[in-house]
Amino acid sequence: MNQHYTLLFQLKGPMQSWGYRSRFDYRDTALEPTRSGVVGLICAAMGIARGENLSRFDVIRMAVRVDEDGRPERDYHTALNVIKADGSEGETVVSYRDYLADASFTVGLQSENKGLLDEIADALRNPVWPLFLGRKAFPLAVPPLRPDDRPEAGTLEDRLFLGDGKTRIALETQDGERTQNDWPVNFAERQFKPRSIQIRFSGGKE
Repeated sequence: MNQHYTLLFQLKGPMQSWGYRSRFDYRDTALEPTRSGVVGLICAAMGIARGENLSRFDVIRMAVRVDEDGRPERDYHTALNVIKADGSEGETVVSYRDYLADASFTVGLQSENKGLLDEIADALRNPVWPLFLGRKAFPLAVPPLRPDDRPEAGTLEDRLFLGDGKTRIALETQDGERTQNDWPVNFAERQFKPRSIQIRFSGGKE
């Protein structure tokens, strides 16, 4: 059996937004960081441009432990004189933008490719471009990794399923209870494919 390794890192900030169904005047947020959001953050850290190939990350399995749920909040933005699609006179448009306030998450990345996880860890410590939590206006409150954090042997279940059984974990599985269209294929062309997620709780692996 091949050896699996898992890298854990923290995403914590006063505001976070992890949209996966946003359309036009409504920007939603998931209750946990999405795969597209996490891969986007890693791409910023590694200096990978929006149109570059993302297939190197397909060997990674992801999970998110919810350390602090935070609070769902909503901002309203008003834009004046927005020209209509047919080019006619503009109108006032109100848009809605959801985000999570005071949330904290532990992201786990599992792969047999330890070299890739090491590369990601090095980039998160010394990012090429600024890191943010889903939107450029939402910075991290703390660095994602401590100086001695490295990928360690074990699966997501081995590393994340600890504690009293009350902490929610969103785990990538083949036959999960929900599907999100947030597996990024190409950021420049906004191409995504579905991903299956199972919600479990720490303290039990089943």
